[in-house]
Amino acid sequence: MLPLIPSNNYTPTILFCGGQYMDDYSWGNYSYPFANTWTLPASSDCQRITPEPTDGTSPAYVQDDKLPIGRTMGQFIALPDGTLLIINGAQNGTAGYAKSTLTVAQGAMLFGESLASAPVGQPAIYNPNAPTGSRWSTANLGSSNIPRLYHSSALLLPDGSVMVAGSNPNIDVNLTTIYPTTYTAEYYYPPYYSATRPVPQNIPITLSYGGEYFDIIIPSTSYSGAANGAADNTTIWLIRPGFTTHAMNMGQRILQLNNTYTVESNGTIILHTAQLPPNPNLFQPGPAMLFVTINGIPSNGTFVTIGNGQFGDQPTSAVAVLPTNVRSSSASGSAPSSSSSSGSNGSSSHTGLIIGGVVAGIAAVGVVGAVFGICLARRRRSAAVAGSGQTYPTTGTGLGGFAGREMRSSDSSAFVPFRQSNQSEAALMHSPYRDQFEPRASSQFAPSLEFDPYRDAYPPPLGTPR
Repeated sequence: MLPLIPSNNYTPTILFCGGQYMDDYSWGNYSYPFANTWTLPASSDCQRITPEPTDGTSPAYVQDDKLPIGRTMGQFIALPDGTLLIINGAQNGTAGYAKSTLTVAQGAMLFGESLASAPVGQPAIYNPNAPTGSRWSTANLGSSNIPRLYHSSALLLPDGSVMVAGSNPNIDVNLTTIYPTTYTAEYYYPPYYSATRPVPQNIPITLSYGGEYFDIIIPSTSYSGAANGAADNTTIWLIRPGFTTHAMNMGQRILQLNNTYTVESNGTIILHTAQLPPNPNLFQPGPAMLFVTINGIPSNGTFVTIGNGQFGDQPTSAVAVLPTNVRSSSASGSAPSSSSSSGSNGSSSHTGLIIGGVVAGIAAVGVVGAVFGICLARRRRSAAVAGSGQTYPTTGTGLGGFAGREMRSSDSSAFVPFRQSNQSEAALMHSPYRDQFEPRASSQFAPSLEFDPYRDAYPPPLGTPR
């Protein structure tokens, strides 16, 4: 889903890109495909559709800019500058795995059990506000040398980086095939990451559906140049990364909060910010991250709760009228100017540094709750060093709020490996997963009789029912 924005009354539009087209025969049966899928180029086609047009017309697909390269199993990640990152996937084939096809015997598969080939290591960024023909960019974007195929995941983190993990186009754990089971995770740093970050203040803990507006304070140290220009180019984003698995982020949302501003003579910008639209279906209740983006550079995200945070009906109120803009011709920001920027202004980073490596990581990113737990743990570590704060730790240096991470000194877009601070956990993450069942007097906690691919390779403890 493209960003939900005030200018079109938060009308949802869906973007579809890439994938694979095969006829029914080629898909085969539940045992194997009939086509040698890894030889089939992935689609580069992109289509938009607005399921509920506001002008009374029927929904229709609209041709959009094509991907820079065909990609299957690509994963869209909403970034806090209003753009969309597509990452992971392959140039050929499709999701899934098989031991054979109709024409290739078992043991003769060219890429192990993978039904895809030619991993795409370089992400691309889509700018929905750019003119047709120039919405996609790969300029100065780094690449990863780790194949991310079937069972890969990616998730936006509060500092604006993206955690990338997983890949296992195999029926079971396989560490020796061409596209192995992957336990290594990486951080992907978008072009804006190393720029001087805004440090918004006065962000509330809870947001409502409609109701009174609130003020976010932007100190002059959060931006450079004329204050009026910075205020004009400021957006406030709510992002829910979603539940990530199989190259999908279910429930992912990005919504722009409407705002006006007052520029004070000392360069402080007061953002008069509307609550969410009084329609909980657009952005469901629960946790989210709030980013303030100035000239394409986002702040670190602050965790907020949307609505009452519970399932069920949500209280709604009328939308408050925002004050008119107040400008100051002499005010300016005092932050160092940043060469790295992305998003609505269309600029990009200037260097292309790739940092590679394989170290201890995690097997996959399962759900947003797990990652929130990681983020909160980091928050506690950061708080122990820098003192406690009500919101997620932010800095004005562009290095994000995560303590102990290997940081970059350039403004390029790059991948770096995930580092696990707990060495014992890191060791466990290198080992294949195995269910542990304790012997019980009853069958209440015994393993089910469903297929368990690990059961034959790793026999259960003595005395456990099979």
